[in-house]
Amino acid sequence: MYTRCEHCQAVLPIRPEDLAQAGGVVRCGACGRTINALSAMFREIPGEGSIPIPADGMPPMLNPHVEQDGLLDDERGDDSGPDEADFETARPAAGDPDFAPDPAPRWARVLWPSLAAVAVLLIGLQLFGPEGWRVPPEALGLGDPPMAEPGAAIELVSRDLHRHPTLSDAVIVSAVLINRSNRPVAWPRIDLRLYDASQQVIGQKLLEPEQYLDPNADPDGTLAPNVRLPVVLEMVVEGSTPTGFSMAFH
Repeated sequence: MYTRCEHCQAVLPIRPEDLAQAGGVVRCGACGRTINALSAMFREIPGEGSIPIPADGMPPMLNPHVEQDGLLDDERGDDSGPDEADFETARPAAGDPDFAPDPAPRWARVLWPSLAAVAVLLIGLQLFGPEGWRVPPEALGLGDPPMAEPGAAIELVSRDLHRHPTLSDAVIVSAVLINRSNRPVAWPRIDLRLYDASQQVIGQKLLEPEQYLDPNADPDGTLAPNVRLPVVLEMVVEGSTPTGFSMAFH
């Protein structure tokens, strides 16, 4: 049998073995391009008006891709590129298979929209839901970290107790506090206790931040991490003379 090249119109003799090797795709011996021999089959040598064997009932065949022809042109040294007719033959004809991507599996089409709906619901609850249902922003890595507890964060690193230089019934208590945590801490309330030589409590006072801070300091402020805070207090005592003191922070 015979086929005709759609590019150079050369007539080529075809054997069944040639067609079977590549499903009807052969190379033209005249122009070197790859063609679909089954698209133009003749029983006799065709003339100009010869009609090829009807392809009714044959499986649809794709025409060779135009980029294949471009590679052959490069091998022959022809840099003119494919002509307009080549692009026309490269377009899939009616009845060619559809190579669109396969649809996503059913579980994926259900899972991802469901996860997105749950995420939107959680965000809505976080922004507009009841207070008891909300997650603290710091637990999500958002917002400022919570302040540390003064009792666990503040350490007394220096202390001194001596008589007042001008008042006979008063002593001066001096100390240096430091925030050992990695978070800010509110100005603490200081529980100050004075002891005599036998370690008996002879005086106690709970000091608010306004009573020991500098007048220019903000009483609602915080003590930053690793910052030292000096505290100097004048205390009037009656009876026994104190020999020591302790501080607790609340």
